[in-house]
Amino acid sequence: MNPVERIRVERRYRDFLRFHTHVTYPEMSERREQINSLEVVKKLDAIGMQHLPLPIIWDGVHLVDEGKLAGKNEIERRTRLTYRMRMWKGWRFLDDYLQGSTRDAELYYRLSLLLGGIDFEQIHGRTDIDRAIANVAVIATAKRSLAVGIPAEKITEQINWALQEVGGLESDEVDLLECLPDESKLKPEEKIDHSQMSVDRGVTAIQLVENIDTRGKIASLFSECFGGKSEVSAEKEIHPLSVRRLNVASRLLAEPSMEALLRISRVANEYVAFQPRFEKKMLPAADGDQTRMRMMASYDELPRMAPAAWAVKVASAKYFRYRLATKSFMVREKVKRSDKKQVFYAMLDRSKSMQQGERIYKLLAILMNRLRAVMRREAILGYSFFDSAVHEQVMVQDVADAQDEIRRLEYDFFMGDDTDINLALREGIKRIRSVVDDVDAERPELIIVTDGDHGINVKPKELKGIMLHVFIVEEKNEDLIQLAKKTGGVALQGL
Repeated sequence: MNPVERIRVERRYRDFLRFHTHVTYPEMSERREQINSLEVVKKLDAIGMQHLPLPIIWDGVHLVDEGKLAGKNEIERRTRLTYRMRMWKGWRFLDDYLQGSTRDAELYYRLSLLLGGIDFEQIHGRTDIDRAIANVAVIATAKRSLAVGIPAEKITEQINWALQEVGGLESDEVDLLECLPDESKLKPEEKIDHSQMSVDRGVTAIQLVENIDTRGKIASLFSECFGGKSEVSAEKEIHPLSVRRLNVASRLLAEPSMEALLRISRVANEYVAFQPRFEKKMLPAADGDQTRMRMMASYDELPRMAPAAWAVKVASAKYFRYRLATKSFMVREKVKRSDKKQVFYAMLDRSKSMQQGERIYKLLAILMNRLRAVMRREAILGYSFFDSAVHEQVMVQDVADAQDEIRRLEYDFFMGDDTDINLALREGIKRIRSVVDDVDAERPELIIVTDGDHGINVKPKELKGIMLHVFIVEEKNEDLIQLAKKTGGVALQGL
């Protein structure tokens, strides 16, 4: 379902959505009293969520930490007060007999029970105000979901799932995920393979379709709060990370294949051999901009001894001579920092068969995993796409380059003909050796992502000094797996 598609709400839920009765009590400790609701309101206004009523903001603040949910009788009392405040005097007189002001009390009680099942601890933020803003968006979405008829247990299940998926995302991951092309450009709706998706997730096709439908509805309601995707803007991003994670959650709910992308990226992170190994070394240099202390290595370094050493000579000449003979004095040394980055080179399959299943998303997962190392300035990344030939080399130098590369990888890009893995391996070896010769880097590692099952005639000796990592998506290739294992690399198939 399109995440910006609006869902029709029955007329009887009009006031339930238009107004809000807060369903929580504040936690009364001194720390909680320090959360200023006015500051939350100002920040909501700044990021375009100013349309939400104040009581829903109170609920968001109360649930930041240890706030309690109100009981049924209290919720009924508050609902009656909320509605009667908006009635004319004559209508209030009639309401004393008709009790129309409590007609939505049961809905608010169901909302209270629903919120009790949501794990708000999964929402992380730099400050309590950031967490409160994210809470407000979740509460507003849960409330709208109830109004459109989604069962409360389904709402709780899917929101908790989304929060768990995005709760641990770091800002560099969010930066890259926000650059992903829309699902319609990565995987047209008519090309979605539900059978392969159900196998990957270990559920039946019927359960998968039901989940997709429910998640799509919830995602469209998320987008009513703040939009399902951040807009590219020349202005500085003002959304807190907690809300940006919910933007990703909204898209995760709307686009089923995003789940595969996050899963494969995390699987790759679990392997120590695939972790970037970035070394910060301090090397001696006459023109160094830093100074360090170390033990004396020779008597030529006497002029560089610390002043405290000469004080020892004054106090006890005999002890001074002993320490001098054993070279146990500290000397000052000029040093310069040398950051040795690791070199990764990826060979990425762009044959037409990669359009099947969720293979494009899985390829993007591995590429984005390595792009994060570049964004953290821990590695140098080069890559080339291949099919029956190897295409031009791309070197990623900075964050902007990484984001631009992600944006251009759309469905129609993967239109190559046959897959020549042996050619890709040999050309990758040649290109990674060239990169290592040109830049100040070490420990080269070659990565290949493919769905090819062709035989391999590349020998381990051809990869001397290079570690090979292999990721085979939705297929198997035992020859390629064994080659990677012989170099000490990560070897995964059937992803």
